[in-house]
Amino acid sequence: MKVLNRGLKINVPADSVGLMINGLNAFGVNNALYAGNSAKTAQNMIRGRLKLDVRPTGGTSEDYAQQIRAISGKATGTFLGFDNETHLAKDGAASIMSTRGVAVIDSGYTATGVTVIGVYGQARADGTLAGGGSMIAGLYGLIEASAAMTASHVCSAWLDSHQANAVTGEHELLYMTNNGAATMDQAIFLYPGNKITHLITIDPTDTGLVGDATGEALTPIKKINVKIDGTTYVIHAGTSA
Repeated sequence: MKVLNRGLKINVPADSVGLMINGLNAFGVNNALYAGNSAKTAQNMIRGRLKLDVRPTGGTSEDYAQQIRAISGKATGTFLGFDNETHLAKDGAASIMSTRGVAVIDSGYTATGVTVIGVYGQARADGTLAGGGSMIAGLYGLIEASAAMTASHVCSAWLDSHQANAVTGEHELLYMTNNGAATMDQAIFLYPGNKITHLITIDPTDTGLVGDATGEALTPIKKINVKIDGTTYVIHAGTSA
């Protein structure tokens, strides 16, 4: 061990603990960093910015860069496995994102038969989910009650695409699948709360979805089931001429 004028230098074999404080490893075998108390009941705090880099040459072969595992013993209230709240406290033109997920296939590499997901949400009940008021959802988006806003759009979910090159296969903004054995009542359930005036608004400049049908007659070929106020109705789809 050497005490330098700018700090402390410790040289130990790779298979030995480098530093121990109050019986807890700070630098363990192979220079692994241990921060805080490892007891399951302990609460540790890190102040300031925290940056995690897992980018060895050639990439890592591990399963994750960061893993959080939690078990809640609460009988009431809400338990948050990961709580992230981001505030903007400055006038200006800065945008904020509380959580961002980006998945990238690096240039020069080919991925075949894989799934690439930026953000993945899952919910499941291995036990019993009971009560008519219970809800379970893989993803939830909310615009919380706010001050008056002026914006181009205010929405709970925004689906966008910047894809510029040709796509081989189906290409859409929303892809919904039912790969379970259970039969669903509907693909979409809409609760307007008596405060939604239109089902769909299509931008008036569009020429792909919307065209002039003046003088054309519809020949119904298929019908689509919809349910309104508990009653099933149909929307006709067919050809026009």
